[in-house]
Amino acid sequence: MKVKDYLPKLKANRYTYYNLDQKTIQDFKNLYNYLKKNKEKEVSNYFQWNDAIKSSVNYWLNNKNYIDYVKKFKSMEIISQRIIH
Repeated sequence: MKVKDYLPKLKANRYTYYNLDQKTIQDFKNLYNYLKKNKEKEVSNYFQWNDAIKSSVNYWLNNKNYIDYVKKFKSMEIISQRIIH
């Protein structure tokens, strides 16, 4: 799967930046821009078969217990660490 397949799910919406300081907002934007820059690269799906459920992007994107920012930022961190160069 390529990075660009995840980008629409990770894009910020009106709930993403709610009650956040400027540094946190900028960190989110920087990580999102990094993923946009590498959108044509493949993402390793090694952890999809592993027992580490919390290491899965789908776990974070579909979890209703966290605010929008946490779900998206954690997913972007996982994706950025698994880009195949």
